[in-house]
Amino acid sequence: MTEVVFELSGLSCGSCVGKVKERLQGLPGVAKVEVTLVPPQARVGAARVVTVDEVNEWLAPLGKYRAVEEVEPGGSAPLSAGGAAAEAAGGDRAVVTYRPLLILVGYLLAAIAAANVARGGFEAAFSMRAFMGGFFVAFSFFKMLDLRGFASAYRSYDLVAAAVPAWGLVYPFVELGLGLAYLADWQPRAVNAATALVMAVSLAGVLRAVWSKQKIRCACLGTVFNLPMSTVTIVEDGVMLAMALIALF
Repeated sequence: MTEVVFELSGLSCGSCVGKVKERLQGLPGVAKVEVTLVPPQARVGAARVVTVDEVNEWLAPLGKYRAVEEVEPGGSAPLSAGGAAAEAAGGDRAVVTYRPLLILVGYLLAAIAAANVARGGFEAAFSMRAFMGGFFVAFSFFKMLDLRGFASAYRSYDLVAAAVPAWGLVYPFVELGLGLAYLADWQPRAVNAATALVMAVSLAGVLRAVWSKQKIRCACLGTVFNLPMSTVTIVEDGVMLAMALIALF
């Protein structure tokens, strides 16, 4: 039996995993299928070679799910040149996993540094406000690329979204509003108070998920990137909460 592992896109929750697994089990010649959310992969065992194109054609009726590339059977390094280069160059899987988040933070810091140069010197209050504004605007953008997918993933760990599913659809717009308010320096006390409340609730859900060792996907960058729930997510929410409290008091 030949075993092939495919990296998948579009997975955002346990329901997605179940749908993809059930669909792939019906692929002619397939004897065994394992689908995981973190990492988003499908391990297919068959009496013949199963290709990426064939998997995508078979998954097409489900809509958003696609096999992105073939992965080594060990499950750690993509066979594509880009994936192999990233693993070889980085040497650290955590850095590779969180690379989108690190790049985004790097861009924000570079933009804030440039803005400080234009202002004629570093100002802590302005830098913190600009970072929080840019952070919220950028993160809301990625969430809105797949609003329903984000809402589904967010509901798996956020306390409010779990009780009120509509909150997952509203949350990216709340982030956008907060981000624009920070950039415009509009009603700073009210905005910082709202941010502190929102981030405290979000942090509570993240802490519960991490401490319970749930294998779920972090939706901080929507469903565009696959980021696992971890202490990095705790730091992300915790830093935003701390900055809001510092600015407030």
